[in-house]
Formats: sequence, C-alpha cells, structure tokens
Amino acid sequence: MTSWHMTGGMEVASATRSSFALPFFASLTFAAAILAVMVGHFVDQADLVRSTVIPLSYLLMGVLIKYGDQAFDSGLYSKRTALLLALPTGLWLGTLVLLDEATAVIFIGMLLALLVAGKYDNIAFRIAFAAAMLLSLAALLMVHDSISLAGIAAVFALAFLDERVDALPSDGDHSLLAGVMRQRPLLKIGVLVLCLTGALPSFMYLFAFLSFDFGYSMVDVASTSRYANGRL
Repeated sequence: MTSWHMTGGMEVASATRSSFALPFFASLTFAAAILAVMVGHFVDQADLVRSTVIPLSYLLMGVLIKYGDQAFDSGLYSKRTALLLALPTGLWLGTLVLLDEATAVIFIGMLLALLVAGKYDNIAFRIAFAAAMLLSLAALLMVHDSISLAGIAAVFALAFLDERVDALPSDGDHSLLAGVMRQRPLLKIGVLVLCLTGALPSFMYLFAFLSFDFGYSMVDVASTSRYANGRL
C-alpha cells in the first residue's frame, strides 16, 4: 500500500471519528449548560439572569479559548479574529472572576497552572491572560477577602497535572484511555470534590465548568473535522 493510500485512510478515519465526536461533544456542552442553569435557578433559587449568565459565559469562554488556540497552532481559523477577540475575552473572564468568588477559585487556579505549564504561547493568549490576571489580582486584593486559597491551590495542581497527562498519549493513539486522558479528567473530578466539600457553593459550577470544558473539546473536534475534510 502506498503512503498516499495510508495517509488518505488515516484522514478518512479521522473525519469519520470527528463526524461522531462533534455532535457528541456539542450535546454534552449544551446539556451541561442547561443543567447548570436549572441547578442555579431551581435548586439554588438564584435569579434567572445570574443562573443563565454564569453557565453561558463558561461555555463561550471554552469555545473562544480553543478558537484562539487553533487559529495560531493550526491556522484553521483567522489569527486576526483571534487577536480581536483576545482582549474582550480576557476582560470578560476577569470580570466574572471579580464579581463571582466561585468562578475566581476555578479560573485563578487554571490561569496560574497554564502559565507555569507554558501554555501562553501566542500573542492572543498573552493578551487575554494579562487582562484576566490583572482583574483577578484586583479580585484577590480588594473583593474576595474570604476566598478559598486551598481551592485555588487544588485547581492549580489538578490543572497542571492534566496538562502533563494530556501530553502522554501519542497523536496516533485513539484508544479509550488516550481519549479520557485528553479530556482533563483530574480537574473535572477536582471541581466535583470542591462542590461536595463546599469549597464551591453550588453544583451549578460543576455543570458550568463541564460546559466550558466540553465547549473547548467541541471546537477541537470541529477543527479536526475541518482539517480532514479540507485534505480529502
């Protein structure tokens, strides 16, 4: 079999996997967001605006972050658009951290973990990080006096470990274990534990975080499908 046929076969397999993965992750993304809204409004008795804005913000953050990542890493999307979205995304995230203490626990830990892991490797990410971190520092110093530093430390440690775990499978490894390792499982479990222990005040944050993470993965598999279809 020629290398062309082998490569073509791999691309067909990748496109086939993506055709199933995209609706799967899209369903998970929106289901998690809807559950977060329902928990916030009906279980926590929070007002509908807050119960809607926080989960939808998490979802959109996941989508926008992966869009910027793919724009610079693979060139599948517009770098100019990613740059234009960087500052608003960072300010939006920072504002959520400033206004919502539980969001601060999750995202300050994540932002610092990604910094230590060296993940801010393009100008769009650096702009977004700078804006979000500036507002996060203001939140820590002036707003969230009783924030859980242990919660932030736990998120930091698990997010950092997830980056290491994500890098372990080879690009050609499509086993179930490799798929799980690429989905940042440790931080998902960590957010669940933080909700169970009360470090996060509501299970709304678990489902909101899942919508963030699944939204990120949704763009990832959409990008894989777009790349494969463009090459076939």
